[in-house]
Amino acid sequence: MNTVYLAGDGVEVAKTAVDAVITAMSDVFTLSGNIITQITGQPILLFCLAASLVPVGIGIFRSLMNVARG
Repeated sequence: MNTVYLAGDGVEVAKTAVDAVITAMSDVFTLSGNIITQITGQPILLFCLAASLVPVGIGIFRSLMNVARG
């Protein structure tokens, strides 16, 4: 981990790469939550989301069936 130091007064800024990644992930999860909230609040968008997930579910089910057959 690389700690970043700023010039002047010897004040250490404890901003590491890991802290930056954690902060970015928090922002992404917050944004994703807001998007899901907006989608589920609109019936047409919710239908489009559900319709787009049906083929994914069918593909997973087919894959599991093929694995079960051997």
